[in-house]
Amino acid sequence: MRRIVDLTLPIVEHWRYGFKVTPVRTHANGDPWQCTAYNLQSHWYTHIDAPLHFDPNGKNLDDYPIQDWAITDCLVLDLSDCGDNTAITGEMLEKANEPFKDKHYDSLIIRTDRPKKVSFKTTDFWDNAPYLTEDAGIWIQKYAPKVVGYDFPQDSAIREHRFMKPGDPYTPQPVHEHVLKQGEILQIEYMTNLWEIGVPICQLIALPLNTKQADGSQIRVIAVVEE
Repeated sequence: MRRIVDLTLPIVEHWRYGFKVTPVRTHANGDPWQCTAYNLQSHWYTHIDAPLHFDPNGKNLDDYPIQDWAITDCLVLDLSDCGDNTAITGEMLEKANEPFKDKHYDSLIIRTDRPKKVSFKTTDFWDNAPYLTEDAGIWIQKYAPKVVGYDFPQDSAIREHRFMKPGDPYTPQPVHEHVLKQGEILQIEYMTNLWEIGVPICQLIALPLNTKQADGSQIRVIAVVEE
């Protein structure tokens, strides 16, 4: 028997993103069909990063044939005991991986249960989230999965974005640097419901929009659990 777990955040109006739903045609206005316009940026909500996101010469999503990574055997590394502002180190990832080190998995998910502990709709979700240290980014780069996913803002600098003004200096994001830019590993950000998977091994299915030469995309992600 197979169980499906949706790991994707709902796309709803949100203070961080400015997402809007605009009716184009409606039955209420007497139109024969209903049609809606959405304004979406490629790195809002649950989404995937291609290296082009951080590297002007980096690969875009077209450079990753979907048959190579969209369906993978996935290892969920359980860091759900991490509290607010925990710095997740490479040593902690290595310890979580210890029971599974005899096999390499094509995709990794780092689970903190952040969306369960703190609502994604709040500023606290970002402001006090756990994050990965630079050596954790190096650990992921060396593990070299095809895809890595997170249910929390993996670089501590991400929390600062909402305070930045035009002209402010850039704050380095070492996880993006090591995993995405140097490692050329696809990243799925802002996953949810990882606690519902219930087992450390699952099949991961991740399908982005077919937007050409994309630096990233909204993505629908599910876990398939064999029971």
